[in-house]
Amino acid sequence: MAEFKPIETQEELDAFAGKIRKEATERTESKFADYEDLKSSNAALKEQLATAEKEAAATAEKYKDYDQNISNLQDKVNKYELDAMRTRVALAAGLPYEAAGRLKGETEDEIKKDAEAFSGMMKLKKQPLADPEPIVSKKGAKRAAMKDMLHKMTGGNE
Repeated sequence: MAEFKPIETQEELDAFAGKIRKEATERTESKFADYEDLKSSNAALKEQLATAEKEAAATAEKYKDYDQNISNLQDKVNKYELDAMRTRVALAAGLPYEAAGRLKGETEDEIKKDAEAFSGMMKLKKQPLADPEPIVSKKGAKRAAMKDMLHKMTGGNE
């Protein structure tokens, strides 16, 4: 280190103060030398941000109903799958195609149970066919009347 020398004149004081000011100015200028670059970079980034915000707003507007549309389409698909399952179960249970829409339930097991119950109600007792032979004689007429009475008494089962 240099040896301390006291300042004795105004010129020496002014020279020393100028030296200190110059060093401080150089330090400050070196610290902020890239200020103009940062300023222009900041302006460019602000412009990019504004453009990106506009694009984001446009995209959000374009797809604002996206979730609702997806939900509606998924509901339709589920309905079609349920209808197809009802039709498949109805046909497997021996029910006519038209009866498939009347089956209740949300799962295949529930629909099968309903189809079995509905199928049980739909099954009718088989009615015997009418006797196509005409009555020919009186003896045959008596026999036919007895046969008809027996048929009615037994409920159609001989």
